[in-house]
Formats: sequence, structure tokens, C-alpha cells
Amino acid sequence: MNKTTVSKMIFGAVLLLFTACTQDELAEQGNTLPDGEYPLQIGSVSITAEASEEPWTRVAENETDGMGSHWTDGDKIGVRIGDNEETGIYIINVDDAGNVTVEPETPVYWKSTQTAEVTAWYPAEASSVNLGFQHRNGLTYVLHGTGTGNHQSPVTLGFTHQLAKVRVVTKGTAQVRNISIRNVPTFYTIEEGKITGQDTYLSDIPMLRVEREGIDTYWEASVGPGAEIKYFDLGGMNCALNTPVTTQAGALHTITWTVNNEGTTTIDLLNEDCIINDDGTYYFSGTASHAIRVTGGKPNIYLEDAQISVSGGNAIDIQGGSPTIHVRGEGNTITSSDKTGIFVAENSTVTITGNGREDKLTVRGGDGSSGIGGYLSREDPAPACGNIEIRSVWIEAYGSKSINYEVAPGIGGAGSASCGTITIDDATVYSYGIEAFPIGSSSAIGGGFDILENKGSFGAITIRNNSEVYVQRGDSYSDYIGNSGSMTYPETGDIVATVDETSTVTKLN
Repeated sequence: MNKTTVSKMIFGAVLLLFTACTQDELAEQGNTLPDGEYPLQIGSVSITAEASEEPWTRVAENETDGMGSHWTDGDKIGVRIGDNEETGIYIINVDDAGNVTVEPETPVYWKSTQTAEVTAWYPAEASSVNLGFQHRNGLTYVLHGTGTGNHQSPVTLGFTHQLAKVRVVTKGTAQVRNISIRNVPTFYTIEEGKITGQDTYLSDIPMLRVEREGIDTYWEASVGPGAEIKYFDLGGMNCALNTPVTTQAGALHTITWTVNNEGTTTIDLLNEDCIINDDGTYYFSGTASHAIRVTGGKPNIYLEDAQISVSGGNAIDIQGGSPTIHVRGEGNTITSSDKTGIFVAENSTVTITGNGREDKLTVRGGDGSSGIGGYLSREDPAPACGNIEIRSVWIEAYGSKSINYEVAPGIGGAGSASCGTITIDDATVYSYGIEAFPIGSSSAIGGGFDILENKGSFGAITIRNNSEVYVQRGDSYSDYIGNSGSMTYPETGDIVATVDETSTVTKLN
């Protein structure tokens, strides 16, 4: 090997050593970094409310409960490092499992080894927002985010909302089709995710109708901070708030309106029972220890977030007539400690219905009475009960036993009395019988038995139109749907009902 060759090899080795030096080693030689070699890396992005009655975040509302939100795949954020004038655009990626990663579309680069604040914003490129079309396009969001870091590690960005969110919940007998917020600013200028100005012209914001499984329908809209909300248009009715609401950035403002059809009577159960004997429309919401008694007519009775619990007698006592009970909301309970939650007399029919299975009602009987149907009488034989129709609603019904081991199903007759027809149509029903150890037990739906172990009779039981029925009998002496039974006179555990091919009956025990 000659000297020339050796010199070339040594020179080549020196070059290799230089090229093996990391960029971090070069950066340690001073504060300035080479242009275009240290791209900003974003490790995570999170969004929190600055001040909120209930937390809410962006960029799409949670489908489950509407009380949170999340980034959606493809969202873009603008980014700037420190006081640098250059801005970049980064893309939010969300996989099927909900994992969020961030990648640059137009990256920005660190220019110094010094720690600096990173500013971010959403939407990435907009300079203004118009809040007037959310009922068509979905909610509008303006977000400002910051994080602190340097060229050596990914930065975590935390975002806050610059708009407020207004939610309107409606109660009552009227079906509200659309809602608008009246006389508020709708046009705002923004810069890097911060609101810098607003149009002085006041207009209306039509609200977005929101429907989620298991949740009542409500309306939402994003509104600028500091807006004074006084008026709403509720389906053509101009309604004023008793106390105006001033919006706050990052806050959820929930407003509840009770809107009843003309002619609706609000039921007052504060001091006494309510007696109904006509074809009118009645509405009750709240807590009460007095009963609703129907003696005639075909009234429409609306229960919304109603909790009626009586210590003596039937909680809803249908002595005559054929009322329709409309269930609204999830928090409805009807309970009697010694009789039936909902009693319906012979030759009468009660129809219990909702707008869908998100409307729920729990009914409990006591002292040998049914949840829905018949009751046990201490002085006289148990009275026969009429027809029961359950439609487009979610029902939980609980039967009971007496101190003398008389039993009643969740839905049906009590004692040895008869019950009319029972129809479950496009509904979800959970019905529970009761055990009276050591004598016997009741079915979940059907007839009861008395102190002498005489069994009650019942009419046709029909389950149809995609209904889901879950039944729990008291024990193995009774049918699931059909007859209650005793140790002396046991039943076979049948389902004595007509169930169409679209519906299911599930045994819970």
C-alpha cells in the first residue's frame, strides 16, 4: 500500500466522523439552528373548557351523550413557534380506536435551541366565522391552543374554546320543530384562534337539532362570548327569558323551556289528588306524594321527569275512562307502597306510550299488587283490571307480595282477579315477578294468586313489532308469562303469549 492510498483512506475516515455527528451536537455549539432541519413535532393535542357549567370540547360532539367532543380525522390546525412569522398547518389523524396523532402538512421549524411557546389555532386558515348556518352545517368552533417546548422533544398543545355553546331543552306537551336564538351577533373576525372583532348587526341563529340514542331531543348552537341572550323563537313563538344569559367563552349554557299546547292543564299534586274526568290534555313534571285519579273520559296525561310515590292507594288510579299516558324523558317513576303503580279498572283501557324507547317509565306495586294492572284489597276480593297497551316506550314493572304470601306480576292482575288483554307494541319491557317463599311465586306478566292459592285469569297477551321483552318470574313454580303458581299448584314455566317473528322474549332467571 503506497502513501497516497493511505492518505486518501485517512481523509475518507475523517469525513465519515464528521457526517456521523448528530444535529443535536451541532446545535450545542450555539442557539441558532440550521434552517429547515428541526421540524416542530406535536406529541398530543387536548381541549379543555375555560369555564363551564358542564365540560364540552371539540371538534365533533360525542355521539353517546353530547357532554364531550373529540377531534375528527382530517381536522387541520395552524401553528407558529414563538415570535416567528412563519406559520404551518398540521393535520389531526384519528384512527378507528380513537387514537389521535398529528402530522405536518406545511411544517414549521425551530430556529433556536431556546425553549419557546408554541401557538396553535382552529380553524387553520379562516379569518372569520359566521354562526348563522349551524342548523345546516353543524356547530361552529374557534379554538386557541398553546404549548411550551424545544427542538428536542414533541410539544403538547392544550386548546381552549373561544365561543360559548348554548343548549336548549324543551319539555311539555307541544312538539317544537325548530328553535332560533334571537337578536345576537352572528359574524366574528378571528386571528390565530382568537376573536378580534364582531359585526354590530344583530340577527338570529337557527339552532341545530340534536338527537342521540337514549337522550331526549335538544337544540344547540355556538354563540360568541359576551352575547346577551334574551329571546328565542320556539317554532314561531317569540319567548323571552326571565333572566337574560350572558355567554362565556368555553361555557355550556343550558336553558330549559316548558312548552305546552294550548288547552293543556298543569297537574298540581302538591296538596291533594288530581281528579280527571274529561278528554282534556294534562301535564305533570316533578315529585309528588298524591295520586292522579281518572274517573272518565279519554284524557291525554303527559308525565315528564315525574316521580309519583304514594303511601296509600293506587298512584295512578284509573277507575273509569280510557286515558293515554305519554311518557317523556328517562326519569319517570310511579310507585305505591300498598297498591298498584298504575291501576286500570275493568272495562277501561290504559295506553302507555312514548316518542321512542329513550322515554322510560319505572312502575312498582306494593303489598301483593302489580306494577301495572290490578291491586290487592284487604276488605274485598281483588278487583278485576282492564286492558293494558304499551307502545313505543321503555317500561320497567315490578310486582309484589303481601304478608300473606299473595303475589302479583309486574304487569297483570292481582290475587285471583281477572285481567284484560295486554299488548306490547314496538316497546322494550322489563317485567319482574316476585317470590313468596315457601308458598309460590308470580309470573312476570299475567295473573296473580290469592291467600287460598286461587289463580287469576287474564286475556290475550300479544308482543309485536320489534318489541324486546325481558321477563323474570318469582321462582320455578310460575310461568314466565302466564300463570302464577304455588308449591301445591305449580306451573310449567311457559310463555303464554303470542310473539311475532320480529319480537323477542328473554328469560332473566
